[in-house]
Amino acid sequence: MKRLFVVAAMLLSVNAMFAQDTIVAQVVSESELSGQPKNGGKVALKPYGFVRDYLYYDSRQTFNTNSGLFVQIPKDELYDPTDSSYDLNGESESNFLAITTRLGLNMSGVRALNADVTAKIEADFCGFTGNNFMIRLRQAYYKMQWRNKKHSLLMGQAWHPMTGDLPEVLALASGSPFQPFSRSPQLRYDFKLANVNFTYAALWQFQYKTTGPTGYDPKFNKIPEMFLGFDYSINGFKIGYGLDILSVVPRTTATVKYEVAVRDEFGNPVIENDQLKLETKEKKVRVDERLTTFSPMLYLNYSKNKFSLKAKGLLAENTSHLSMYNGFGVSDIDDEYNQEYTPIRSLTGWVDLCYGSKLKANLFGGFSKNLGSKDELAEGNQIFARNSVKNIDYMWRICPAISYTISGVTFGLEYELTNVGYGDEVNSWADVEATRDVFNNRLCAMLKYAW
Repeated sequence: MKRLFVVAAMLLSVNAMFAQDTIVAQVVSESELSGQPKNGGKVALKPYGFVRDYLYYDSRQTFNTNSGLFVQIPKDELYDPTDSSYDLNGESESNFLAITTRLGLNMSGVRALNADVTAKIEADFCGFTGNNFMIRLRQAYYKMQWRNKKHSLLMGQAWHPMTGDLPEVLALASGSPFQPFSRSPQLRYDFKLANVNFTYAALWQFQYKTTGPTGYDPKFNKIPEMFLGFDYSINGFKIGYGLDILSVVPRTTATVKYEVAVRDEFGNPVIENDQLKLETKEKKVRVDERLTTFSPMLYLNYSKNKFSLKAKGLLAENTSHLSMYNGFGVSDIDDEYNQEYTPIRSLTGWVDLCYGSKLKANLFGGFSKNLGSKDELAEGNQIFARNSVKNIDYMWRICPAISYTISGVTFGLEYELTNVGYGDEVNSWADVEATRDVFNNRLCAMLKYAW
């Protein structure tokens, strides 16, 4: 709780500093920016997009979405009860799909409140039910950029700040689950001072949600997720820090069982064998629950000529909404049916090396270690995690790739080796024991034509 108060005080002080600087920016704008906006105030539209095909092969069953294109980790071993030597999840799979084909539209040329206003709407074809593929909203936002370049305000659905500076991989998952992955409705404010950029964002969950006891519903939360960060850039280097603060309401009601006397048609209690006959019923009661977690992040970028290096490290608490494999568990249950919760933590990091322009070579490496729960779990070891996977001790990935681009056409080939250490036992601190290695080999070929 003390840490939450400290963070809140920091946010208030940062907001106050930003608010003062905004007033100065408006005064400068009014005196210096008397010219007309670009295009005479008319909106300039610039369509963009690409057609992209993926052909992939996996050596075993995986946890994935988008018909197998967004692949994360291999599934645990699952042996046939009638044949102990046959792993049901050991079956390979393959597919060829073009559903990640993308259409987008950038809009610019408008000014409001002395700021240049731009907007973006972007979609692909990964939303579907059954065999009917439908258009899916990826991003939809507008951004106000004041012409002194110090202040910008973004409003709408865009990439989560924790996903910034994605690795240069070919795979649709973009390094997930080692790299945070999410697009969220948000209000984001950036303030640039010399080589330092400060970011403050309030975010709401939509497509990417926290895993909970009954399925997380963000409309009951009432407190947006918060992000506070900064980065420093100089001579091709960028070093940054971010803190993600997530406060969720796992449940608003609880289902409890109670016993009542069975009555006959006249309303009299029924007696059997000198005992009052009882029946069990269920009812819903209101509960007051909340879990607040803190996930700090460090990252580094360096680029010079054709070479780039990116790295990121994250101490994650309950980040299933960022497509990561941790969550939270029940640490206590009081007499009023309220549950207290504790986050499941993990230490995750990755490094990405890339060289080239037309012909490009890339090498990605990621690692994640389960650190267990912050507090001891209550009896029963209830844990809520992504895909209900509770027995991961560690995971790692090595992923080399090569691609060639000419006249907007890109040919790419990528190999992904992912290993997960699954365990047979999970103790009261969410530590995983008796682990075994489960591998997946993925070979992916990509063809993309962009405009």
